[in-house]
Amino acid sequence: MLDWFAERWNDFVNFCLSILLSLYDLLKDIGIFFFDSVLSIALVAINGFGSAFSALNVIQYIDLIPDEAKSIMALVGVNEASVIIVSAILIRLGLQIIPFTRLGS
Repeated sequence: MLDWFAERWNDFVNFCLSILLSLYDLLKDIGIFFFDSVLSIALVAINGFGSAFSALNVIQYIDLIPDEAKSIMALVGVNEASVIIVSAILIRLGLQIIPFTRLGS
């Protein structure tokens, strides 16, 4: 009699464990689905920005600068300064994306 009860109890415990693991898998899959959806929306937004700035051609404006002004700008260090400024802005924007690293801004 007790063997039958112990067997049923073990079946019940296994059933509850399988339900718990199934619920865990379900919640994990739902979280992954929402994360994938957010990344898909971000990808669409990034592709939209790429097509929005495709008409902007910076090289045509740089070609309009006279050669003397270009050489003076190179001597003063405008190229290096612009690289430093752009990389600093990109690093700051990258840090804004990471949670809990806002650094007061």
